[in-house]
Amino acid sequence: MATHLSKLDLILNTITDGVLVVDSQGIVLYANQAAEILLARSPLIGQSLAVPVNPDKNSYQDINLIRSSGLAWAEMRSAPLEWDGRPGYVIALRDITERKSAEEAIKQLAFYDLLTKLPNRRLLQERLKHSINMERREGKQLALLMLDLDRFKAVNDSLGHQAGDALLQQVAERITGQLRDVDMVARLGGDEFIVLLEDIIHPDDAARVAEKIITDLSKPFKLNQSDDVRIGASIGISLYPQHGDSSEILLDHADAALYHAKDRGRGCFAYFSEELTVIVRERIALEARLRKAIEQHELCVFFQPQVDIASSRIVGAEALVRWRDPIEGLIEPVHFISLAEETGLILEIGEWVLREACRQGRLWLDMELPPLTIAVNVSSYQFHRSDINALAAKVLAETRFPAKRLELEITESGLMENQDKTTVILNSLHMQGIHLAIDDFGTGYSSLAYLKSFSVDVLKIDKSFIAEIPNNTDDMEIAATIVAMGHILGFKVLAEGVETTEQLDFLRKAGCDAYQGFIKSRPLPALKFAELLSDQNKGRNGV
Repeated sequence: MATHLSKLDLILNTITDGVLVVDSQGIVLYANQAAEILLARSPLIGQSLAVPVNPDKNSYQDINLIRSSGLAWAEMRSAPLEWDGRPGYVIALRDITERKSAEEAIKQLAFYDLLTKLPNRRLLQERLKHSINMERREGKQLALLMLDLDRFKAVNDSLGHQAGDALLQQVAERITGQLRDVDMVARLGGDEFIVLLEDIIHPDDAARVAEKIITDLSKPFKLNQSDDVRIGASIGISLYPQHGDSSEILLDHADAALYHAKDRGRGCFAYFSEELTVIVRERIALEARLRKAIEQHELCVFFQPQVDIASSRIVGAEALVRWRDPIEGLIEPVHFISLAEETGLILEIGEWVLREACRQGRLWLDMELPPLTIAVNVSSYQFHRSDINALAAKVLAETRFPAKRLELEITESGLMENQDKTTVILNSLHMQGIHLAIDDFGTGYSSLAYLKSFSVDVLKIDKSFIAEIPNNTDDMEIAATIVAMGHILGFKVLAEGVETTEQLDFLRKAGCDAYQGFIKSRPLPALKFAELLSDQNKGRNGV
């Protein structure tokens, strides 16, 4: 018998799988060398295995092993066995650490974002489906928060993709820090994230989490390239069961709510609603119509006179795009420009308006009408995401319109988006001889002193400060201050939205240089505007 056991022991010590025999209490009665290596314990005989064994039948399970080198995995098979007359079990162990590592790697690739280590869209959808089923059975509700970073592209473009990746990793950490352990945050791709809040008591709970995330993400980020990087976030919220009963519908509705949040000015959150669904569908239809309008040349340019206050003569014209829709008629830009900016169509529209305005200006010069300054609005999107300097040079060359007669207008807030880049662009445009104006002045965040560093010629007082004159003394003081300080800093000042003689009289006394508004004329088609100029030459028109 001893010889037989010695031969069996010799055989078992030649294999790489661990083999053990334990009694009913888990005390090791026999162990081969591979078992001692796998369990990193020697000797094993007489020790407690401390691994649960399923009694009365064969069993199979994976067990986790703790080694000095870290965690490891073993496949364990067991079966009842009588050993020296005592009941026990025979156990076979196989090292499956490499297999488990490979499975985990595959799982990471399939279900997790490689950059942030957050769950990806696939894992989110599986978790969301499970959560909906759970909440349906228990009569509870959940929320989806779809999050998009504001100004992320500007950081990525200016500081590089490595900085952008580092920023996304920090964003992931900050969002996670605002959540409960039971909540989930996933990265959908790019700068889009989504948060799943399970078992919320009240819809307001989602808003509170959204507010905390927005506040945290508005704080400065520290990157290797800069220690004061600022972004923001917009969040769209959909609720189960109020806004849908499937993962697909809830995701779509959170996305729709996100666009609503962006339309409200970014840095805020918005809930989904049926009313919003209609709005989103209308916007999608409007985008398709706008693309068609560009292709079929339905856009046109109107011109609003800009009048010198001292002489009451027209000295300029602001070019304003209009859409001649075959169904709705004339559509003003307030109804489609924001959509054009979101979709990138503004680049094509902006280039066409600039070329058409300069072409018309050249035509009026050839007609020997009084020389005018033609003012053209440049979208912030167009200003920062296209080479406006090269475009202006190309258009001026094509149309033969004098650079000194062209004035480009950009909003105050648009100028402040990327100040270093803005300065370079403005200087380049000024070197061409092009005049530059700040549109809607007073609604942004800059100071007149700071604007002195820009190569700017004209400040346009926003019409919101003119509308209540002479009834609002605060607006009167603001307008007069802008005129006075603008002159001190070397700017011409033009007031927008002048509609009454009282407003014009006030601006004349304040020393304002020029104005535009309905008191003189609404925006006119090119032919009507030319007639207005001709009447002025004949002395039949003036305010």
